Amino acid sequence: MIPFAISRLHTEYGIIRAQGSWHAQLVTNTQLTSLEQLSTDGWVKLDVSHPANSQFIAVISPLVHQHLLSQNS
Repeated sequence: MIPFAISRLHTEYGIIRAQGSWHAQLVTNTQLTSLEQLSTDGWVKLDVSHPANSQFIAVISPLVHQHLLSQNS
């Protein structure tokens, strides 16, 4: 697993920044350890271990993986 840090990623779900680890060959191995979303009041830290955020993380993780692949090609 390779550690990563994304300072700003524009998605259709908002602007996020994320940290974690990933494996270039396996989308399912993209793991987020820190996730924040930009709101009108600044960055809001999301608890990646809280079940209420699991659906958002499931949607965002493939987008993070795709971004990482585009940066490493």
